[in-house]
Amino acid sequence: MANIRILITFSLILIFWSFHLVAVSQPVLSAEQNIFDIFSEVFNLIFLLGMLAFNISLAKKSYETSESKWFFVGLLLLLCGHTHDLLDEFISIQPLIISFVFENAANNLGVIVLTYALFKWSIRYKSQIKTLQEQKVILTSVSNKDPMTQLYNRRFLNDGFKKQLDEVDFSQQNLTLVMIDLDKFKSFNDSYGHLHGDKLIQHAAKIISEQIREQDFAFRYGGEEFLVVIEGDHGTAKKVATRILNTYRNSPFSVNDERIEKTLSIGIKQLGCKLSFEESLNDADEALYAAKQTGRNCVIVAHHESELKNHSSNVNPLRAEVLPS
Repeated sequence: MANIRILITFSLILIFWSFHLVAVSQPVLSAEQNIFDIFSEVFNLIFLLGMLAFNISLAKKSYETSESKWFFVGLLLLLCGHTHDLLDEFISIQPLIISFVFENAANNLGVIVLTYALFKWSIRYKSQIKTLQEQKVILTSVSNKDPMTQLYNRRFLNDGFKKQLDEVDFSQQNLTLVMIDLDKFKSFNDSYGHLHGDKLIQHAAKIISEQIREQDFAFRYGGEEFLVVIEGDHGTAKKVATRILNTYRNSPFSVNDERIEKTLSIGIKQLGCKLSFEESLNDADEALYAAKQTGRNCVIVAHHESELKNHSSNVNPLRAEVLPS
């Protein structure tokens, strides 16, 4: 409402001032008038009034900012300047200082004020964009993490991580899948309850996070099962997996002052260009199953040039490697 009152007051003063100038000034001869300048100034005045109306409508909708106030002032100055530009086509304004102040100075100052308003707005806009980008990163990070373990979840694995894998040149970079499962977890859950079962899962997730490297990725694949993507070949993955297995087995974990004996089973499969991610993941899962069948508490590696096709407890036919724990 304040801007409307200011605009009405400013317009009335400008109108009365224009009539005064017309009354006291000499008219310009028709031959000296430039019809194109007249149409141009009329268009400018209509455009400025439209911009002022739009500025006021934004203020009504609570969109008013310091930048919009400066923009409003700049438009008023231009309205003053272009009004005198239009009058100058019909009358000879005297003294010349009036033309200088209300025509040239008002227009120039209006442009400066508008430029300042746009500069402040651009700074605010960049700041808001930066804030939105930071919020997006935070929200994306939250949506990609499993709330209980803070590891990456299946959603990120399927929607984001697999897309990144499409850009990997496996002739230049080695990646290896490590499937991890907590041994006899169902029995533990049945004996001690789901609350302690969740704590054991969190305990395992913490160890996995601590034992992998910064360039590796750890996912909660489902329930008590985890997937780790190691940057390196199956030899590097063996070392990381064995470290995880031994650290987990030897780490203290108690329920009601009772120390719990716990182990892991791990299956490993190196990614390659010949097999899809899903096929390699299936091979790693079969290697994990073979580790369970072998007696748990061990790591089985599916050789990168072969695939696991059966679940025999005899390791040699599986063409897999059992690592001592």
